[in-house]
Amino acid sequence: MDKSVITVNIFGNEYTIKGVAKPDYIISLANYLNNKMSEVQEATGLKDAKKIAILAAINISDEMFEAKKSMKDSFVSNDQLALIRNRVEDLIAMIDSNIPPELITVQNEADSAPAARDQQVPVAKGPSDTTANEDVNNSNSGPAEKEENDRK
Repeated sequence: MDKSVITVNIFGNEYTIKGVAKPDYIISLANYLNNKMSEVQEATGLKDAKKIAILAAINISDEMFEAKKSMKDSFVSNDQLALIRNRVEDLIAMIDSNIPPELITVQNEADSAPAARDQQVPVAKGPSDTTANEDVNNSNSGPAEKEENDRK
């Protein structure tokens, strides 16, 4: 990777920095340090840039340690994940063993419902269905055919 060469201003001094990071990133780091040094100067009233830089570095180190601690506190170890996974599997097995067989059958039928729905099932016509089916069949015909069928 190519090295970037960038000039930044930190606490009134120009520094040329070479690095593999993108220039925008290097600038944001320099700005962060500059802001921290300004905060230290305002809070302490110090004038010595070296002392201000040391205190800013300690404050930034504190932020980093706190961030690491926070990440460590929220980290779940592989052992904990295995315990959780085993507990979930046990709960699923317990639920499965207590489901009545008729509900399992209903679920299996529901799972296959889309396939059954796509199949065409023939419908038997009874004598009383003839008129209703003719009306349905005629609803797709044109206006002239409808009038002729209405006269029948």
